[in-house]
This record gives sequence, C-alpha cells and structure tokens, in this order.
Amino acid sequence: MKKTLPKILILAAILFIVYNLISMFSSSDETIIAQIEQIETAFSFDGVITRDELRVTAKDALIEEIGVLDPAVSEGEMVSRGKLVLIHYDSSIDDETKKRIAEINSRLSEFESSPDDMSAMEVDEQSLNAEIDKQYSLLFDTAKKRDMREIATIKNEINLLIARKAALSKDSDKALETKESLESEKASILKQYGGKTKEILSQKHGVFSTSMDGYESALTPEKATSMTVSDFDKIMKKNLSSQEAVKEGTIYKICDNSKWWISVCTDSKTASNFKEGAYVTLRLGGENKEIKATVEYISPALNGRYVITFSSNTHSEYALSNRFVSVTAVTQVYKGLLVPIKAIRVIDSKPGVYVRTENTVKFRNIEIIYKDKEKAIVKMNNTGNNPLLLYDEIIVSGNKKR
Repeated sequence: MKKTLPKILILAAILFIVYNLISMFSSSDETIIAQIEQIETAFSFDGVITRDELRVTAKDALIEEIGVLDPAVSEGEMVSRGKLVLIHYDSSIDDETKKRIAEINSRLSEFESSPDDMSAMEVDEQSLNAEIDKQYSLLFDTAKKRDMREIATIKNEINLLIARKAALSKDSDKALETKESLESEKASILKQYGGKTKEILSQKHGVFSTSMDGYESALTPEKATSMTVSDFDKIMKKNLSSQEAVKEGTIYKICDNSKWWISVCTDSKTASNFKEGAYVTLRLGGENKEIKATVEYISPALNGRYVITFSSNTHSEYALSNRFVSVTAVTQVYKGLLVPIKAIRVIDSKPGVYVRTENTVKFRNIEIIYKDKEKAIVKMNNTGNNPLLLYDEIIVSGNKKR
C-alpha cells in the first residue's frame, strides 16, 4: 500500500497538469487566423493642378484677325514640333474647299505615320478592296441619275481608298506618287486663295488642345513651386473661365505631359508628415490609379498653414483634363500579418503570439512593424526563427500562464 501511494500521487499530479493545459488552451479560447493586412498613413486634401502649358496666341501665329480655325489634329492628340495642328480660314472661303483641305491633311498625316503602325488606319487590304468595289457600284448607279456633284464625291472617295491601299501594301512608288499628288493639289488650293488660308504648326512637342479653362497663365510650374498660402487661397477663390484665354488671344495650347504638379494647403500638424524630396503615392479623385510623386515644395508658414506642392512624372489623363481635384497622399504603407494587440505576449524579452497547431500550442516569434491601440502589423518572415506564418491560428484570449 505504501508503494502504491507515491504512484497514485504522481498520476494525480500528471492528470492535474494535463487538465490545466487543456483548460489553458481549450477550444473556448478566442482565436483568429493570421491574414495579410495593409495599413496606410494617408492624408486627404483639396488641391489644384498645374501643367506645363505653352499658350499660343493669334499674334504668335502671325494672324492679324481671327477667322475660322479648324483643328488638323484631334483634341488631346500627342503632336511633335512642326506638326500641322490648325488651319486658319478667311471667312470668304467656302465650306467645300475647307472640307477638301481637311481630307488632304488627313491623308497626308497617314504618310507621316510609321509604316508599322497600320492599326491607325483601322483597315486591312481585304476590307479596302471590298469598300472600293462598293464605291464603284455606287458610282455606276449614280451615273445613271447624272448627279455630277455626287459622282465627283464618289470618285474622290475611290481615289482616297486606292491611295490607302497603296500605302497599306507598301507600294512605295504608288504611295510616293499619291503623296506628291495630294501635296500638289493642296498647294494649288492654297495658291488659289492666296493669303486667305494659313497653316499653323505646333511650336513644341506635347498634347494639343483648344480647350481652355482660364487658369493657364495663373498656374505655371514656376508659380506652383513658389506658391504662398495667400496665393493658394486666391486661386481657390477665383472663378476663371475660357473667356480669360479669349481675352489673351490664345488659339491653342501644347501641354508637356511629362511632368505635372498639384498644390494643397494644410495645417502644421499634417504638414509635419511631409519633407521636401520625399516620395509619396497619390490618388486623384475620379481616377482609380496610384501615382508616384515627390514632395517638391513646402511653403513658409502663414498662421499655421502651409502649401505643399507635389510633382509627378506619371502620365495621368485625369491630371491632364482637370484643374481642381480631391487628392489622397500616402506617406507610409505597412503590409504584413494582422495581429490583435491583446494576443501579443513577451517571452524572454521577445514579442510573439501563441498559436494552435493540430493538438498542441506553440509560441511564435513576431517582428512588429506597425501598431496602434487595437492591432499590430507584423512582418511576414517564412524563413526566420520560429516565425508566425500565414493562416496560423492565433490564440487571442485565454489563460496564457506558463
């Protein structure tokens, strides 16, 4: 009996320890699965966009009196320096002649395109042949009606289609002959009307536009990078329109889309999160796109307020077509595994969490990269020393005594 008693006591002790371990990490404990989470430090503003826009006036284009201006390229089209962008017509030139000049310019622009860029013509040789056959059939029917005006229009269309086919098939001799023919016809028309038409060429490489908002002269790169708080307030209160550009005699502008700026105004607490030369990520309202930018300028303070001007070399259609925008500036991004603060324990001076794995409980080390009162983001480290892994079952609450 005396020998049996120690065995019973040992067995009881073992059962007691097992019971406590089961109680400590029972299924009633609150757990959470380790998932990837991203937390940002971001600030939202109302801002104004500045673009590097060359404004060309009638005086710059050597036009004494503005008549009719017909764009030779599309709104928002990228053009090179010396590209024909506008044709100025005297009011006495008839509409048919204007239309023919526009057709010639359109055809000549195809010769200027890269021969490999055939998608710009939106046709292939087979469809061109079908269209030519269609036009010849139409010409035959129209000839019966003796409608000379319509016959001339159809013949002109056939010539254009044949010319396109020649260019598409890379028949250099025919293409050159067609190009020279078009240039000759155009020169003849211009000579006939003398000084009544004027071709206006782009003065620089960039995006062509005849759409003005009146802020082109008020917002320049130089002003954006030296803007004071007072300057910003005045800009935000102004109510300019395209009439400002009309008053200045502006007929078109070329925008250098390789760089643009956005200026915001904020308090000293928010401004303290930004340093000149630092990189940020911008999100412009209305555009689901992340834009890399730089803090280019921070103004002197005025009554606790600062102007911050960001610059970017990232192309943005939204920035090209809008002036006043809402913008979010992201200064920090923390990405890792989400861990509730109350799940974190410190063992041997190392932070970590308990995880349930099969029928056992293990302690996992963590490296905290961000935390607040409720949660932490820990670094993902699959090769570290006993690290927390994605999809580990973290024990959030329960009896953690060891």
